[in-house]
Amino acid sequence: MISIIVRVKNEMPMLEATLDMIKRQNRQDFELICVDSGSTDGSWEVLQKCGADKLYRIPAVEYIPGRVLNEAFGHSKGEYIVFNNGDAIPQNEDWLEELICPLEDNRELIAVYANQIPRPDANPIVKKDYLRAFGDGKIAAKWRHFFSLASAALRADIMHQYPFNEDLNYSEDIEWSWRLKKLGFKIGYAEKAIVEHSHNYNLQETAKRYRGEGIAEAYIYRELYENDPSDLSFFRSVFLAAIAEFGRDVIFLLKEKQAGWIPKAKIYRFVQRFFAWRGRTSAFYKQASWSRKILVSCLAFDGGKSGISAYIVSTVRQILKMHEVYLLIHPSDIEHFPLRDPRLHFIEIAEWIKKPIISMLWHLYILPWWPSLKRYDLIFLPAANRRLFCRYNNKTIVTFHDLAQYHVRGKYDPLRSFYIKHIVPYYLHKAPRIYAISESTKYDLRRFYGIPGNRIHVNYNGYEPAKLDSPASAEKLQDKYAIKGKFILYIARVEHPGKNHLNLLKAYEKLPDAIKCDYSLVLAGSMWNGADVVKRFWQNMPDRDRIIFCGFVSGQDLAGLYKHASLYVFPSLYEGFGIPMLEAFASGVPVVCSNVSSLPEIGKNAVLTFNPRRPKEIANAMQSVLLSPVLADELKAKAYKRLDAFSWERHVNRLLETLK
Repeated sequence: MISIIVRVKNEMPMLEATLDMIKRQNRQDFELICVDSGSTDGSWEVLQKCGADKLYRIPAVEYIPGRVLNEAFGHSKGEYIVFNNGDAIPQNEDWLEELICPLEDNRELIAVYANQIPRPDANPIVKKDYLRAFGDGKIAAKWRHFFSLASAALRADIMHQYPFNEDLNYSEDIEWSWRLKKLGFKIGYAEKAIVEHSHNYNLQETAKRYRGEGIAEAYIYRELYENDPSDLSFFRSVFLAAIAEFGRDVIFLLKEKQAGWIPKAKIYRFVQRFFAWRGRTSAFYKQASWSRKILVSCLAFDGGKSGISAYIVSTVRQILKMHEVYLLIHPSDIEHFPLRDPRLHFIEIAEWIKKPIISMLWHLYILPWWPSLKRYDLIFLPAANRRLFCRYNNKTIVTFHDLAQYHVRGKYDPLRSFYIKHIVPYYLHKAPRIYAISESTKYDLRRFYGIPGNRIHVNYNGYEPAKLDSPASAEKLQDKYAIKGKFILYIARVEHPGKNHLNLLKAYEKLPDAIKCDYSLVLAGSMWNGADVVKRFWQNMPDRDRIIFCGFVSGQDLAGLYKHASLYVFPSLYEGFGIPMLEAFASGVPVVCSNVSSLPEIGKNAVLTFNPRRPKEIANAMQSVLLSPVLADELKAKAYKRLDAFSWERHVNRLLETLK
């Protein structure tokens, strides 16, 4: 199936022709998704009559290209995603077939862009530019890079992994394609997939657009400019480039018998090149003034299946928006690390060091003496409860997550308990700046480690709204996990006793039969220490057929579990923060949780709490919400408001205060 996404803002009268040609395509295995950005010329009224499978609009002031594209993609169901501007008119009934066939025939291609021809009213300068950029594709193939999303097809699975950058106001398509090209992906050109699309910008509009594209280029090609700053030179980027392009203009205009346009071409080219250079240089030097090199330890990544690993990914993703990240990581973990970015550099640490004891000692006593540490502007240890330094410079920050071992007996083996209770506090005291992810964790650091409160900075975690996009359907969840009907959800690795699955199972047994008949219990998470205790208890339960262990779940399946759950229960005996609570909030699922550690602090009045060591209290809390739609709606409304207090942007900005 194909999903065609049409972006619209004041595209009349071309919009009507675009929609008509889409409907007339020989290939009809597509859904049509249209998004309008505050049109005032009648475009919205036309869209309302076009029979789109999904139609919505956003205020013009909220239009950010990458965000709009990602949101529209979130509504799609297709294997292939076609983005087509509302004013890009397909020129024949085979446009869609010609655009999709290269992707179907060649698995190495991840995207294909269409051939664009200028409109009949295009001025000769615009006409010449389009012929060079598109045409047979031979000229553009020699350029550093070219791609256009005005009409293009992309693979949905690639879009899931690599969404568009939501921080750019221009050239989001160039940034996306360049980023993936650098990762080794291939992009094609479909010469026979033709759309009519062009704009006759006046000089003011040209200056604005090229300046915006120049600003985007400073971000996209930053590494190239650092290695070869000639593109930042006025002489090369403006003077020589304008003369060269003007020379080509003269030849073209004379051939076209449009000599009267020659004086205009001279002005037009200078405006183009000057404002692109101005935007590029101002943005580049502005970035250079604050962009820094940050070293991040990712040696406690757990294969990407723990809360620590999720924290590392989220913080690195946010840091990359502003700075270069150098990630210490084991080779086997690179394939599990989901981010790829020109600013992200992997520093591979030998695999033999990954063994827990060796890793702890190496990170503590060897890594701090690396001479190369001096070249970084900031060193970030994101798992301070597991990996620290024996010595620090004043550019080091650490995040401490929890002291669960003081609250959950038997959580760790004797050796690790000794390390956490005696080694970690000694070296944590030496850290120049300590961040705790909750007041609960800060209290524990003061109580058990004796660290003064004025040295601990509380910095709440955020959550990833994009993680909840494109949820799997209930039908897919049923096929994959045998989940039927309504269900209660808990997402946590199956770790006994810390995550408290045993008391949750006992609580489920205590629910009235009518509730158990209506609601199954879904447990998503990897098997961890003590999981055998939980599984043995489950195997002897009369209700075991209503309890589903999904294993580790991520991506669309995870988003689907949240979306379709009737209740989220969080019975953990101890949490330093509890990000799944925020994800449940964002998914519109009411939450009941433990009344210990950070959970009541994070949830506040948006949750119903219980004593996690008393199964009857857990059962009563679940029953109260499941039997009261009014209470469930009240909790959901408060949860949406509570989300305002949490974001990764705010969290990372706080971490980076040390750079100021």
